[in-house]
Amino acid sequence: MQAVRRKSRSVRQIRRRKEVRKILSEYGRYMAAGTLLAAVIVLVAVAAVKLSAMDKQETAKSPIYETQVSETESEPTTETTAEQIPYPFNLMSHDWGGEELEGWEPYQIPAEYEKTGGYLPECMQQFTYIICQQNGVDYALALAIMEVESGYKWDAYCSEGSQGYMQVNVKWHEDRMERLNVDNAENPYFNVMVAVDYLAELQGRFDTEAEVLTAYNYGVNGAYKHVWNKGLTETEYSKAVQQAKQRIEKQLGGEE
Repeated sequence: MQAVRRKSRSVRQIRRRKEVRKILSEYGRYMAAGTLLAAVIVLVAVAAVKLSAMDKQETAKSPIYETQVSETESEPTTETTAEQIPYPFNLMSHDWGGEELEGWEPYQIPAEYEKTGGYLPECMQQFTYIICQQNGVDYALALAIMEVESGYKWDAYCSEGSQGYMQVNVKWHEDRMERLNVDNAENPYFNVMVAVDYLAELQGRFDTEAEVLTAYNYGVNGAYKHVWNKGLTETEYSKAVQQAKQRIEKQLGGEE
């Protein structure tokens, strides 16, 4: 009987030991899994910190950032750029150059016209030079007409409807403007395009510069009526333009 009891206790002890080992084994697995999880969390946190630091470094090195800093910290400049060309001379793309401007020289308008609001920037001079070259019109003649007609004022306006540098009257040039794809004679570039095209037409019709200028001033019908039918060959207008042309030619040619 005692032997049976001892055997029974022995069996129970063995079972308890197995249960304890099982518990310890499972606990160990739980502990190992917890440690691994903790390690993973730590690694993720470290990686996030490193990525954040890298992002900050890349931002500091990026061109956008450098541009923003330079724009904020740079001192204002007074240098004239294409974007600083005043209205309305910034309405045209100034992409001409090279052979188109061969022979062109900058022109300084007389001081008396500057004082009264005259203004002829180089971009406008260059454009006028190119248009004259394309149409076979004397560049100095075009400048002289600007001087006499408007005093180099791009926004000059006459009560009869003539406007701009070269005093183009739209009602007489509607077909011409449509052909040139021009819709606004107030635009100084378009104004010159229409006027020079008209001069080229008149040069093809008349023999002398005085006749061309008289027709430009009066219109062809008006020139016949008020000048040529009276036996006159020139007018005060044609004389004034030709005198201005001679002076401009001397300046452009470097003569004293």
